[in-house]
Amino acid sequence: MNSILVIFPSWEERSLFGFLRDIEKYPDVKKVYLLEFEQPIHAKEIASNIYSMQNECKTRKINLEFLSITIPKSDVESWRKIESFVRDLDNKASIYVDITTMPRNIIWTLLFFFRQKYLKATILYHKPEKYGDWLSKDPDTPQLLFKHSGVIEFGKPTTLFVLSGYDEDRAIQLVNYYEPQKVIVGVCNQRESSSYGTENPEIINIEIHNESWGYDVIESKIKIILETSNLMVASLGPKISSISVYQCFMKYPQIALAYVPCKEFNIDYSKGIKEMLVKEIVLND
Repeated sequence: MNSILVIFPSWEERSLFGFLRDIEKYPDVKKVYLLEFEQPIHAKEIASNIYSMQNECKTRKINLEFLSITIPKSDVESWRKIESFVRDLDNKASIYVDITTMPRNIIWTLLFFFRQKYLKATILYHKPEKYGDWLSKDPDTPQLLFKHSGVIEFGKPTTLFVLSGYDEDRAIQLVNYYEPQKVIVGVCNQRESSSYGTENPEIINIEIHNESWGYDVIESKIKIILETSNLMVASLGPKISSISVYQCFMKYPQIALAYVPCKEFNIDYSKGIKEMLVKEIVLND
């Protein structure tokens, strides 16, 4: 059976190296869909990586069909474009999604539409050798994902559960924008945590690089929170946490999924590539 690989190329080295690793590990992949924003940041470097992907396939005599899907910046238009893209895919194909450099809102939108068509998907992620001195700057207005804005029960307080990593400015932006009654921060790295722009946030440590990608701890915490509170969840830590968060959303669709776009990203966001992480997720029982 032919398989499909969906990627979101970036300017990072691991975007190219990870793709080459993907097609070596999964020779059944025959079509590669390249999702990219209109007028992306660091467009020249992204185009160079895409050219290298295609050229390397020719050099290795790997017969792959590349199809580019341009994603509008408008949230509504982006949603419609991804809906149309998924609708036209072969419903008998196996799906691989490389989320290494894919924005979280795009990951979640893809999973929403994949659920309508596929029973499962295989998620791929490539860790970098190291991160830059800074990752992003100038966080934009926080947003709730379309059709994932949760169910609000009147009389209940609202809790914001943030999975945080190295980029604390975006977590602070979320707290300041939504002003929740309670903030819970899941720290997904070894970095000493801050106050995240609020007094006395509840801090929990989450081991994200385990077999479940932190799902067990995240799910159990969400279950407890929902007993007494409305809930918004944001994945701002390691990218793989976005998968565990969406798995929780599939179980608890009353939660809201929030994300924070940024206007600037470091061209030296990361260097090199380390191990590959793989997780197969069930989309429909």
